[in-house]
Amino acid sequence: MKVSHTLICCFFLSLQDGSAALVYSGTEGGDVTVQCSFGLFDQTKVFCKNQCKEEDILIETTNNRARSGRYSMEYKRYTKGGDLFVTITQLTKSDSGRYRCRLGTSHFLYEDLEIIVTDALLDGNRVKELHKRTGGTVTVECSFSSTGTWKFFCKNQCRTRDDILIETDADTLQRGRYSFTYLTGSGRVSLFVTITQLTTSDSGRYRCRQGRTFSSSSHRDFEIFVSDGQQRFPSTTERPTPPPTQRLTSTTGSSTTSSDSGMPLYACLTLVIVVILLSLALIMICIKRKNKQCGSEARGDLDGTNTEIALYENCGPVSTGEDATYQSLNPASRDQNQIYSTLTHS
Repeated sequence: MKVSHTLICCFFLSLQDGSAALVYSGTEGGDVTVQCSFGLFDQTKVFCKNQCKEEDILIETTNNRARSGRYSMEYKRYTKGGDLFVTITQLTKSDSGRYRCRLGTSHFLYEDLEIIVTDALLDGNRVKELHKRTGGTVTVECSFSSTGTWKFFCKNQCRTRDDILIETDADTLQRGRYSFTYLTGSGRVSLFVTITQLTTSDSGRYRCRQGRTFSSSSHRDFEIFVSDGQQRFPSTTERPTPPPTQRLTSTTGSSTTSSDSGMPLYACLTLVIVVILLSLALIMICIKRKNKQCGSEARGDLDGTNTEIALYENCGPVSTGEDATYQSLNPASRDQNQIYSTLTHS
């Protein structure tokens, strides 16, 4: 829930039936407290929407305090009458509208009021960022400390005629999808601006301004990001926004948290595979070196000349029997010519 602010503004506004009503405002998700003053006493206190028909009653009690869902009521009695304070929590856009406080069962002892629920209250130079869906509506309250005759609502900075969406000296105006209401009273000045049927092309920076000067106190800025509904994001943010420190990844039936500074899972798997491959390569090299330990033996004739070099490719155990080369040279087993031909160099 957003930080609530109770009474934002209190003005007189002529409604459609000609009766005067106090106007209050609050931001979506926050709270608002309204006050109704009576010069008479009665045990029954009623707070309702619209004309206080049976289905319109939100809270009714004979006590000085009561609560029903998001609505709470407190009655303070004085010597000459009393004040009825009603608070609505967790405001939604559907809470915007006309309300009535009533004492007793009489339909003549009542006080009307109106509540406007906005997406943001702009009362300084900080730029509010509003995230909306296509087809939706955005309403902001631009609050000023002084009045001005001319009112402007622009896209960008109101520097050129192409930027101006609304320019008038009236207190209310509607032009296509854009409308505004200008209210003054009780030391506060508020310009309520509304854009309906939002499209992605409505994304951008906007400015509401009073007067023809360009001082920092004469305008309020906000920025809208309109999405087609595929992206999820908060409805309202305010610059500067700190960067996220963690990522949350949802899995089936569980959620895991991973820090941006940690090692990703795929990097760990890659490292393990590389280590395994290097180990296998080292084992293969060791086996080849062990099996390929080779030597050479030179033999000579009677005059010391080398006549034969035999390579030993297998390093197995030495045979205990009679040497095969010796047997092939044994005069007892072969004739002299055969032996001579074997030992003669070319």
